[in-house]
Amino acid sequence: MLVLGLQGSPRKKGNTAYLLSTMLSEAEKKGAETMQVHVPDLNIAPCIGCGFCEKKGYCVNMDDDMAHTIFPAIRRADLVILASPVYFYN
Repeated sequence: MLVLGLQGSPRKKGNTAYLLSTMLSEAEKKGAETMQVHVPDLNIAPCIGCGFCEKKGYCVNMDDDMAHTIFPAIRRADLVILASPVYFYN
C-alpha cells in the first residue's frame, strides 16, 4: 500500500509539513510505504483553458512536473493526502 502525501505549504518546516509528516509516520508504522512530495518546489504550469486536452486527450503542458512527478505518483498511490495551509490574519 502506498500513501502519497502532497505538501502544499511553501514552509518546509511549518505546521502543515509537521502534520503531514506525522500522518505519514503513522502510516509507515502500520506497514504502508509512504512518499512525500513538496509541491512548491515543482514546476507546475496552470491550466490555460485552451481545450487542447479535450481534442487530443492530453495536456499541452506535458513537459512540467505535474506530468512527470505528480500524475505517476497519484496513479500508483492507494491513498492520497493533500496537506495545505489555511491562512488567516484576523
